[in-house]
Amino acid sequence: MAGTVTLLGIRHHGPGCARSVAAALETLQPAVVLIEGPPDADALIPCVAMEGMVPPLALLVHRTDDPRQAVFYPFAEFSPEWQALRWAVAHQVPVRFMDFPWQHRFALNDEKAPDTEAPLPDDELRGDPLLWLAKADGYSDGERWWNDRVEERGNPAGMFEAILEAMTALRSELRAPERREELLREAWMRRVLREAQREFLGTVAVVCGAWHAPALAQPPKVSADNELLKGLPKCKVGATWVPWTYQRLCAASGYGAGIDSPGWYEHLWKHRHDSRLTARWLAKVARILRKRDLDASTAQVIDGVRLAEHLAAFRGRPIPGLAELNEAALAVLCGGDAGPMKLVARELHVGDRLGQVPEGVAQLPLQQDIEATQRRLRLKPAASQTQLDLDLREPTGLERSQFLHRLTLLGMPWGKRAAASGKGTFKETWTLEWKPEFAIAIIDASRFGNTVETAANAAVNDRAGPAATLEALCTLLETTLLANLPLAGAHLIRRIGQEAALGDDVLRLARTVPALARLARYGNVRQTDASQVQHILDGLIARVHVGLLSAVAGIDDEAAEAWHPVLRDFNTALGLLESPWRDEWVLVLRRLLESEPTHPLLAGAAVRLLLEQGHLAPTEAERVLSHALSHAQGPARVAAWLEGFLSGNATVLIHEATLLPLLEGWVASLGPEAFTETLPLLRRTFSTFTAPERTQVASRLGRARTRQTETTADMLALDPLRVAQIMPTLLRLLGKDARSAALTP
Repeated sequence: MAGTVTLLGIRHHGPGCARSVAAALETLQPAVVLIEGPPDADALIPCVAMEGMVPPLALLVHRTDDPRQAVFYPFAEFSPEWQALRWAVAHQVPVRFMDFPWQHRFALNDEKAPDTEAPLPDDELRGDPLLWLAKADGYSDGERWWNDRVEERGNPAGMFEAILEAMTALRSELRAPERREELLREAWMRRVLREAQREFLGTVAVVCGAWHAPALAQPPKVSADNELLKGLPKCKVGATWVPWTYQRLCAASGYGAGIDSPGWYEHLWKHRHDSRLTARWLAKVARILRKRDLDASTAQVIDGVRLAEHLAAFRGRPIPGLAELNEAALAVLCGGDAGPMKLVARELHVGDRLGQVPEGVAQLPLQQDIEATQRRLRLKPAASQTQLDLDLREPTGLERSQFLHRLTLLGMPWGKRAAASGKGTFKETWTLEWKPEFAIAIIDASRFGNTVETAANAAVNDRAGPAATLEALCTLLETTLLANLPLAGAHLIRRIGQEAALGDDVLRLARTVPALARLARYGNVRQTDASQVQHILDGLIARVHVGLLSAVAGIDDEAAEAWHPVLRDFNTALGLLESPWRDEWVLVLRRLLESEPTHPLLAGAAVRLLLEQGHLAPTEAERVLSHALSHAQGPARVAAWLEGFLSGNATVLIHEATLLPLLEGWVASLGPEAFTETLPLLRRTFSTFTAPERTQVASRLGRARTRQTETTADMLALDPLRVAQIMPTLLRLLGKDARSAALTP
């Protein structure tokens, strides 16, 4: 005799649904529980009762031959599926997942051609079927209607029967075509349900999405489902539990079944039947504001509670919802200022909760090594951003830095480097944020090794294959040596030597020098052996010095734009080295400046670099600038020269008093057409200056013009004796008689 079926149609991550599911299971005492979830992870269900399993968590299902093909099934404490799992395991009731297995879905994705299915109608009501019910009930928003009628409902009696009736009517009215994947999912659910009915006597409790409930309540013929599921391809998959975060439960994160406020749903789950539900929430809001030194008194909390409750009563809601609480907090606690409410939304509506999975729960060796290293180095993963300052002179600080660099090489950028305070090269500042997606990266990186060190070495060697460019190899070498991976570093140095010997692109060679120069300069500080890169670096610098002039001769504007930042980075890199290369670089810059085919952008940059290093006197710089600003050059060339000369900062204009008047005079001398042509280029150049720099330049413009006028007036005050000496020769050249000419000055 087949067991009876009770359908519990729910919304994923709904606290009201979770409470109703727990109550229904306690009443039904079913013989078996079926839950919408991946059957590929059935073996992991008993783990939910283990000590140390703290939601939010997710089941990660992935292809074993391609871990990047993966899917997450998140669970919060207030998720109905989680409560059903916990109840079944605690009561020793058989429990299974019943969704379409991913061993078939991944394989079908390989076979499916793009755009083979007709798109579903782009209809607002189709996209949100609950909107039909909401409009019929006087609501304009399906989300708010569901919260009022289901999640914030006080009495769960009759709720699942009403949900089934409503969804049956919706599916009957919409009659929209279903995608093949949805048809396969529901056919598989019915197959699992039939098997459970044959196997167990008693009630079969089914916890599934409310939309699927009618498809299980009114099944088609068995033969139709069998035909649909016949001949499905398969692939090997694996599954594990991983920590999850509230941020990833949010709809704003792109999660299809996401919710607006996990923090509010958790509050509802814990305190729905507490008479102080509203007061507890607004007290949390006040606590957050006080932490930011903002006023939030007890009296304001009381007034906020009254306002929220009156708003709910006025709107006919069973209890104040998140909308009423936000309006009350904004009006009473924040004084109408929306700024503090952003803090509340980030910390309270979403929160930074990160789940926990105990040791030994289907963990890969690499994951175990990562967690062991985190504990040893006292680096606790957190969902929120935390700052970590490291002193590389200390063994723990150095090892932490190496560990973070190794994770980055494995595709897990847990930490991002930031500029450290102070001038010491022994300091590092990191911003840490653990993301659930790193679970996929761990599985993917496990193919390289079972420990962080061995996996990172193998991953570097893999990335240093024949397709890697010289620039990519040098950048990779920098991170590799900072991660203290000598084996991979030696392999990279050999690869760089091979690529450098074969390369003839001067631009590409110049781009590789900065990374190698940083290694040669700071390697000893970070206790990395960077001495092997010096001979490669010497060869690269020599080849750049020899080939630079030819490489930039006669290039167009686009090529000059590509060369400009490389030129500055190359100059900075040589400044790090204690070697004769810097003196030779000065000669290269002078030849670049004097070479006629040099693009004006690069010529201006060469003058700036020489001036900054003290190899160009201010008077010589003034002469060069005067020549560059001459009208014979043309406005476009002058603007390009100025961009190269001024880009980066305005220090040279602020501190070299003779240069700004020349620039101001040139701009003033432009005709209307030339000025219109030049203005966008000048605006682009000056936009790179900081606001204080632009202010200082603007304050000097008038005075610069005055000084230029005074200088011109001084030039017009001629000496009569000196004029008398040159006038005869001048008049003879002009073909006039000196005796008949008036020699007045």
